[in-house]
Amino acid sequence: MGVYNKTKKLVRRLSGHEVWSRSELTCPIKAVHNWCICPVGIDCDSTVFSLGIGNDIGFDTGMIELYGTTVHAFDPTPRWVKWIGTLELPEQFHFHPYAIGNRDGEMRLYPRMPKGRKSTTMMTLVNEGASEDEGIIVPVRSLRSLVRQFGVESVDILKMDIEAAEYDVIDDFLENGVPVYQLLVEFHHRFRSVPVKKTRDALESLFKKGYRIFYISEKAREYSLIHLETYERYLSGNVG
Repeated sequence: MGVYNKTKKLVRRLSGHEVWSRSELTCPIKAVHNWCICPVGIDCDSTVFSLGIGNDIGFDTGMIELYGTTVHAFDPTPRWVKWIGTLELPEQFHFHPYAIGNRDGEMRLYPRMPKGRKSTTMMTLVNEGASEDEGIIVPVRSLRSLVRQFGVESVDILKMDIEAAEYDVIDDFLENGVPVYQLLVEFHHRFRSVPVKKTRDALESLFKKGYRIFYISEKAREYSLIHLETYERYLSGNVG
């Protein structure tokens, strides 16, 4: 990590704007298009849920090319739904044009409003300055209902870049016992309306349920976590 990023992260931590966290487990790590997974137990029988793909499916196609996994990808943003429809995709890639949350139904998303107050093509659950008529209503599904729908016994890798909706999804799948082996998540406490406490609470809840951090990105936004008990079963060969 460069000196600038180290200093910036330290300042954010000291000012209470960043989480004090560290890797809690040493395991093999494989970088797959800007995300880091643990390859132990991942093969052609594995299922990946990729939440929030935008216009970048490098991780999804990378998992298919490297491991032959089945990928269920989700994004409700109309322009990305249209874009996906123009692509020639591998048979293991399955796209679903809806958001993932803690319920089945509908939700309103707003264009993200970064510094400068000009909206972007990214949509987010939190409204940080967009007008109400800029929001869109999209279908939303819970992880627990999708697992039942797809007949999936467990989610081997759950990747989430869903613009502050990750907190609801984490709470929901932990509360309802949806079996997730690895969680790759970008936390969004850098949003003005998302307190850093939400990320601290999410990490604490994950720890209590047996998840351990094995990778944190340089900017401390992307985290990779693994379920310790499942990982140890894979290592011992006692799986199933």
